[in-house]
Amino acid sequence: MGRKLSVFTTLAVGAAAYFITKKVLSDHQEQIKEKIAQMADEGRENAVRYYNHARDYVNEGYDFQDTLSGLKQKVADTAEDLKNGDNVGQALSSLKEATLELKKQFDKGKDNRDDDVVEDDIVIDGRSAFGEAKDAAEFEKDHPTEVFYPKEEQ
Repeated sequence: MGRKLSVFTTLAVGAAAYFITKKVLSDHQEQIKEKIAQMADEGRENAVRYYNHARDYVNEGYDFQDTLSGLKQKVADTAEDLKNGDNVGQALSSLKEATLELKKQFDKGKDNRDDDVVEDDIVIDGRSAFGEAKDAAEFEKDHPTEVFYPKEEQ
């Protein structure tokens, strides 16, 4: 019963939507055609305008080959400076020295530790968070919060 009702409802809603759409489109068909034609004209005008801008930019004498070759030369010069430069070598040697020093410190720590002693004990003193909260509550009892504003009129 539920399936038949849902199929019937779907068909009824679909038919109503079809006829409403048909009615709306037939009444406004000319307006829709004009709007589509207007949008197509605007698109063509924008395309022609951008084409003209690009053509003018290229025709102004801007040479892409010179710019590209200059950029290539700049990158090659920078790479050569880095390759021959002492800064990179100094940085790498400093990094290696620091790494060796750090490894030595870790090795010392491994040698000095005693495997029999376990230092994972948890120690809780009397001033835990609960104790501090209790003290704060007692302090609040003795020193209530004073309200300065708004003043109570008597």
